[in-house]
This record gives sequence, C-alpha cells and structure tokens, in this order.
Amino acid sequence: MKIRRIVLFASMVALVALGVAVTVASAAPAAPPTPGDPVKGKYIFSAAGGCGCHGVNLAGYNPAGAPFGEQFAGPFGTVYARNITSDKNTGVGNWTDAQLINAIHNGIDDKGEHLFPIMPYNTFHFMSDADVADLVAFLRTVPAVSNEVPVNKLNGPVPPAPPLPPSPATSPVSGVERGKYLVTAVSDCGACHTPTNAQGGPDMTKMLAGGLVPREGGTFQVAPNITPANATGIGYWTPQNIVTYLKEGSGPNGRVPDGLMAEVVAGGFGGLGFNKLTDADALAIASFLKSIPPVNSVPKLPRMAAAAPSTWEAQFQAAHGRAPTAQDIADRDWSLEFVAKNGRAPTEADWVARWKQSAQ
Repeated sequence: MKIRRIVLFASMVALVALGVAVTVASAAPAAPPTPGDPVKGKYIFSAAGGCGCHGVNLAGYNPAGAPFGEQFAGPFGTVYARNITSDKNTGVGNWTDAQLINAIHNGIDDKGEHLFPIMPYNTFHFMSDADVADLVAFLRTVPAVSNEVPVNKLNGPVPPAPPLPPSPATSPVSGVERGKYLVTAVSDCGACHTPTNAQGGPDMTKMLAGGLVPREGGTFQVAPNITPANATGIGYWTPQNIVTYLKEGSGPNGRVPDGLMAEVVAGGFGGLGFNKLTDADALAIASFLKSIPPVNSVPKLPRMAAAAPSTWEAQFQAAHGRAPTAQDIADRDWSLEFVAKNGRAPTEADWVARWKQSAQ
C-alpha cells in the first residue's frame, strides 16, 4: 500500500495524555532497559497504526518514489520521516535499545539532540515502559534497508520538549482505561481528530471532535468527529460498529475508511495496523470513545474558489481524496430534504432510522 505524503503542522501531534498533571521534566532512562518481547512489540506496532509515517518498509522518506515515508511541510520548514530499520549506515542499526526508547519516549536521538515534535513523542511518552521496550524489540526484527533520508530543512530551532511526568511502567489491561491508553498514548488519534486552535496547538475543548489534515496539492482530508455527539459525531454507532470499523474497515450503512484512516486500518509494513487489534482492545477503544463528552462540531473546510461544476462535490473530493459515491450523494440529498421539510438538522435518531431502513 502506498503511504501518501502528509503536510501537517508540528503542533498537531504535540499532544499529552488527557487528565495527567504535567510537572516533572522528562529524562533519559537511568539504567539499561530490560529486553522486550518482539511478539508483543509487533502488536503495539499494529496498535500504533503501523508507524505509517516511516513508509511501508520503515526506511523513511525517499524522493525516488514508493515505498516512501512522509514529508512534513509547514511554516516551520520541512521535516522528513527517518529510516527506522536496522541499517547501520542510514537507519538505527547502531543505536542502543536505551537510545531508541529515549527517542520514542522523550524525543531525544542517539546524539542527545531533540527530535522535531512531528515525531509524536509527547504522545508516546505516555506509552508504558514495558510496551516501548517490546516495540523496540520488534523494530530490531525489521529488515535493514539502505536509504539516506535528507536532512531536515527548518526555519528555526527545534522547539524544546515540554516538561512531562514520568512514563508509566505498565499499561492498563482492560476496560475504558485501556481504551483511553490506546487512543491517547499509542494510536495518537488526536493528531488528526482533534482540531487546532489559533496558535496551531490542539483545541482540547473539542477533543476528538474532528479536524482537518492538509494534504498534497492544497487539499484537505476531514478527520471526522468521533465523539458520541448525536448529530455530528458517532453517537448512533454501537460499540460493535466501532469494533468492526477498526478491525475490518466497515462502518454503519456501508461506511468505509478512506485516506489516512484507510492506511492505519489496513497497515503499511507487513499489513500491521488496526486490523490486528484484538476484539477486547477494539471494544476498549469503543468504550472509551463512548465515555468522552459529546461535542457538537463539524470540521469546516477552507473556503474554496467557486469554479467547479459542483462546489459540494469539489469540497468532498478535497476532504476525502476521492469522488463521492452514490451513497454519499444519497445521504447528502436526504439530509437537505430533511432540513427543507422539518426546518432542522437530522438528529441521531433520524440518522439511525434512515440507516436501519436502508439496511433492510
């Protein structure tokens, strides 16, 4: 699967775990870590969406073409996804386990320098010590690929790392807390699904209420509202709907993921993505998403030039990276007819009734 290049602001991924006091500065591991389990690490890798930024072979950005990793561009300059294979000359083959753990947890490379925070270490910092050790053990099994990634081209210094509490030793094993851990510390869902504020940071008043992900060619992909809001979120989705969507890529009323979400479901390297989640973990994610406050919000696309035959179709194409299907058009037409007839937007119950009717 071809991983498409993303254009993101660094602050979109500078997230911290929800509800955790930020008081203690991050630091390198004090002692060599206990070797991890590569089998368990393979699962954590899958739960992290297959680390797709680094490309389908994990060798990082390659301007020659696929398979390539991501190129991030914005006011900060250009940042290239690094080679994280075990190649000793162009990858991380000469890094120690402790150095790799420090990079994942604290954003510090083998030379003691801070990585640019597009690497979501502010999220991964809250991944447990055990899970990161396992993840590193799995990365050691990835075949070495020789690929020299260009040096980042920054317009200023690397932002300093914020003060963070110690990383947890272990992770929750079940229930809502397990789901929260997977969403906020492993999968980094907020990087796309939480909108940004005027300063470019995450707007936590609208946590997971939908965001815009800039893509190539000036287009945007909409990361939808995944809070349990009645009309604008996924309030009408059952927990099992969410499980099926994450594991099989099939949602209510025939909905399928596209763009970036399709990539993290299907996985890049080795086909390892959300499709490998256990039923229990997928259900834990669903339970967490059902537990968070509903936020009635819809991501709004930037105003487009009125030159296309259909503004709506052009906006849909820009948002989803594909033309609308017959079902998309039918849903659009139904919602417009509903508003014209009833003088209000359809509620959760209205959408559920439509979904049940169309599913018959």
